Amino acid sequence: MPAKSSKPKSRDHANPRTPTVSKVASAPPSPKQPKTKRLTAKQKKELEQSKTYDLQWFPERWLGEKPYGWQFDVLKALNYKESRVALKAANGSGKTSMVAAAAVVWHVVNFPESLCVCTAGVFRQVEGALWPAIRRFTSQLTNGDGFEVTQSGLRFVNGARAIGFSASDAHKAEGWHRQGPTDNLMFIVDEAKGIQDEKIFHAVERCQPSRLLMMSSPGAASGFFYEAFTKQRDRWDTFTVTAFDCPHLTKEWIDEQVRTYGEKSPLIRSMIYGEFVDDSDEGVVLSLRELEESLQSPPKRGEGLNVAFVDFAAGGDETVFCLRKGNEITEMETWKERDTNKTIGKLINLFDRHGLVADEIYGDEGGMGLPLCDALMDAGYDIHRVNFGGKPFDARYQNRGAEMWHTGARAIANKEVILPDDKKLHQQLVSRRVEVSRQGKLGLEPKDKMKLRGLASPDRADAVLGAISCGGGVGGSWEKYDALSRPTLEQLYDEAGAMAEYDAVPDGMFTGY
Repeated sequence: MPAKSSKPKSRDHANPRTPTVSKVASAPPSPKQPKTKRLTAKQKKELEQSKTYDLQWFPERWLGEKPYGWQFDVLKALNYKESRVALKAANGSGKTSMVAAAAVVWHVVNFPESLCVCTAGVFRQVEGALWPAIRRFTSQLTNGDGFEVTQSGLRFVNGARAIGFSASDAHKAEGWHRQGPTDNLMFIVDEAKGIQDEKIFHAVERCQPSRLLMMSSPGAASGFFYEAFTKQRDRWDTFTVTAFDCPHLTKEWIDEQVRTYGEKSPLIRSMIYGEFVDDSDEGVVLSLRELEESLQSPPKRGEGLNVAFVDFAAGGDETVFCLRKGNEITEMETWKERDTNKTIGKLINLFDRHGLVADEIYGDEGGMGLPLCDALMDAGYDIHRVNFGGKPFDARYQNRGAEMWHTGARAIANKEVILPDDKKLHQQLVSRRVEVSRQGKLGLEPKDKMKLRGLASPDRADAVLGAISCGGGVGGSWEKYDALSRPTLEQLYDEAGAMAEYDAVPDGMFTGY
């Protein structure tokens, strides 16, 4: 390998924003699949013996792929021994499939008996994204001859190997050292924003890797990964990649995301423009930082009650059915339908499919919800009716809707709930702002104000937070009846006016909320 005379000056590349609105694209495009390159016998021999090909040329020379300009630059920076590279890139940019996977394969081919260690905040990132790309690349090299690839491991005929694991424990990142005659250890930290325990990063650095690549889609403006681009920037080669730097992310698709979520949305700033987001001054009910931490470090699945929540559509909004089993949102179905009979039929089919009884189902009775709740009652499903604008159980909140949002958001922030992987849901959860009344009661930004900011009605968030806040029983850690499905004795006392009336409260007061 050619020696590097000096570490390149820290740099950060980012294209200017070019937001526009045009034709809607229905689905995010995927990176172009690489063409398989068959090697001649001479090329196979050359590959097995080669120690001369630099990393930035490896994908094109041996994998039949031509990297984008920014991918070439990142690989070039990582090529040199003692490199420290930090990459933040828009969602779906190809950082894992091209940069990380190509670097791993190149490393084991070029450095006998060396080690490459790959980690991420969650194992599914290693198992579901990085290793499939590695398998694809190794199959293109010598038709896979000389490679042994397992679920999270790679070994080459020269004795070099790569391993992958989740960075859930700092101890897992310790104890790795430079290996082999070339004294090489590469460390790749994928989706670094999701690693909340900074001890992981310190453990990685104590291993003194010869090459270190830390990459992620950007998130909240805090943590070790963020500091690599700010106060620790002099120690890193930094790269910023926007969606506009990735030809497979079409203008139509980008425009659709901007139009759907709003240009100033935290998710758009992160997933399109590659920006860190400091939402501390946004006054949102649930911050992007809290959501990301919950998604990256979800709780264990717990046994609990089945709770379904239905947010009925009004106008052109979505009807949303959400099912929580214990502490996990297991299903969320959305549709637009003006025919109320068809909506009722679909809901009954969903109830029957999941074996739900009326006592396990909650629904928003506001607006169009009232006649639909009545129709469900006529069909034999007298579900619990929730009035978002009704009186809260906790006097700190303006109404039931605010109570449900704040209560559900706290459960997410406290990592009590497993959420589905749904970008529209995530966007809605982090977009609604807090409003405080003159009396100091916590409320919510009205939906008409949200629409003035270019945001759609948060129907999915309403249903999910409703399912979280109603019914209780999450993971066995919540009471069977929580603050939103059963009032406290103190609240009953306030409403009844006398402690003596507690014993006289009919059972029906504990239902139907």
